[in-house]
Amino acid sequence: MGVMESTYMKKRELLEYQALTFLRKVEILHIHELFLNLCPIGINPRHARLSVKQMCSLPALQVNPFRDRICKVFSGEDGTFSFENFLEMASVLSEQAPFNLKIKYAFRVYDFNENDYIDEDDITTIIHRLTNTEEIEENEIIQLIDHVLDEADLDNDSMLSFEDFEIAMSKIPDFLNSFRINF
Repeated sequence: MGVMESTYMKKRELLEYQALTFLRKVEILHIHELFLNLCPIGINPRHARLSVKQMCSLPALQVNPFRDRICKVFSGEDGTFSFENFLEMASVLSEQAPFNLKIKYAFRVYDFNENDYIDEDDITTIIHRLTNTEEIEENEIIQLIDHVLDEADLDNDSMLSFEDFEIAMSKIPDFLNSFRINF
């Protein structure tokens, strides 16, 4: 019974997770079930670490063009996922998470080169991931980049600081809904 007991979440843990996340009880239990299903057989789920590849196998992430970045941002320092890492990701990407939290993580997801700015290279990568780039001419990509920077780069340094990004996203009514994944 010891092995089986370790796969179930204790009531105290569930209450703590509810207090620390934006998730309801049923959502936490669902995330826990997903995590258990991804855990290798014979590994105690309380100590399990899942790879990015395992996490990206989830249907909700498979279709997301930013799945690798999302996983990188939410994984632990070793690049793997504990249950708590997965729970944090689900919480931030939930409908209930507030703008100020979502925006911090969104910025990190879109900062591909991790230089603390969303620069022209990052914007190019975003465009390529969101579109069929075979149908877009290079000059159209440059025009899109210029348009984004014209609209959002408040200090005209050809890159978006976190503050620039935050202000730009606050003007997009659908941002909260678009930075959401239902696991």
